[in-house]
Amino acid sequence: MKIGIKKFILIATTTVLYNVGITHAQGNPPLENIMQQMEALKKAMADQKDEIRELKAMLNKETGEKIDNSFNEPVFVREDFDQIVDEKIDEYFEEEKNQEKLSSYIKLPLDMGYEKGFYFQTHDGKFSMKTNGRFQFRYSFEDFDRKDDDSSFRIRRARLSFKGNAYSEYLKYYLQLRLESTGTKDGSKAVELFDWYVDFTRYPFAKIRFGQWKVAFNRQWVVSSANLQLIDRSVANGEFALDRQIGVQGFGKLFENKLEYYFGFFNGNKRNESRNDNNEHMFIFRTSYNLLGGYGKGSSEVESDIAYSDTPLAHISGAIAFDSTEDVTMNLEGIGEVTANETDRTSLVAEYGFKYKGFSAIGEYYWRKTHGIMDTNIIDQGFFAQAGYFLIPKKFEVSGRYALIDFDDQLESDAIRETTFGLNWFFAGHKSKLQFNAIRIDSEKPGPDDIDYKYRFQYQMSF
Repeated sequence: MKIGIKKFILIATTTVLYNVGITHAQGNPPLENIMQQMEALKKAMADQKDEIRELKAMLNKETGEKIDNSFNEPVFVREDFDQIVDEKIDEYFEEEKNQEKLSSYIKLPLDMGYEKGFYFQTHDGKFSMKTNGRFQFRYSFEDFDRKDDDSSFRIRRARLSFKGNAYSEYLKYYLQLRLESTGTKDGSKAVELFDWYVDFTRYPFAKIRFGQWKVAFNRQWVVSSANLQLIDRSVANGEFALDRQIGVQGFGKLFENKLEYYFGFFNGNKRNESRNDNNEHMFIFRTSYNLLGGYGKGSSEVESDIAYSDTPLAHISGAIAFDSTEDVTMNLEGIGEVTANETDRTSLVAEYGFKYKGFSAIGEYYWRKTHGIMDTNIIDQGFFAQAGYFLIPKKFEVSGRYALIDFDDQLESDAIRETTFGLNWFFAGHKSKLQFNAIRIDSEKPGPDDIDYKYRFQYQMSF
């Protein structure tokens, strides 16, 4: 170290003398300029000595005489010094208490990471947000009976969702945007608000929700399209489900989560409407009894038994809905189009579900009465029955479904029948899966039936 200091002094002095020589050759500057440069050099040297002294004391304290002797040996060079410092720093941070101390110094104002979605939250838990994305890419070949066939690729769904809590752990929110529309050619929007609601969850047996979301009328509609057993929901669901609505809802679970209930009060004119179209509202009440414990967790429920349940799971459920709508048009047998200024509708659904060891079976029966069309009651019915089984647990599943819509005899459309066969391969559960469906649709109308065949492949990725 002494050799290092001598070298430093020699180099610094040479530099000053060199500068003095240059300035002298350039015109003999005033003597005070040279003195200022000397004073600056002296100050730099003094600071260097202080730093060396402090560093030596620190190393002596940590390592003892060994390092002290190293300073006095002529063979000690800067590389040795750097190595010793690095080793001591590593030893210091190998201790858990020192790691915790450092983390407390650099602690960020938010906790961030990935757990079933990218998230961040405040340390006190009062505010949080989790982001999820979902993408479904589909190829379809459709063999139509009465029109040209179609072969096409399609982005079936592209969704972005945000959920979390605000101000309190009991005040939760959910926002979902639909992104698959790419323009306005067909009247669609590039981005559409699908869901936006707030839940107050202080009491699990009595929660409150307000905003826009799927009406909890039938289970297949409430289950996310990301978690379906077949590529699409049944044609019966498409006819009788009550869509998304704006309103308020009370819901909860009782008796160790065996009994679920929902009652809601909605506009009744579907999603994204700025106001109601009349002074009437839609009312729904639903209850579900989980015979063997919790069957599912609301919207996060899945249709397949991908968890390969060790114990049987089963539920029976039912719901009723009342609604009044204006300007309803129907095609009546032998009459043609008839429009009613105001109609009343009553809808019922009964359901069942069962899962065990990779096998699953679900079904729903629908009944709907429409009053106000030429002072008559139009009664439509429908159902679907669906089942699946994992030939390779949690990886490869076969499934099938039969669905029927039986329209009132007074309507021109008589019935629609759907038969679907499906194969599912799960790469990472429902987060990454490939599906194939073969579908037969038989539509009974006046004259010959329309029989269409559809073949679909779909890959889904979500995070």
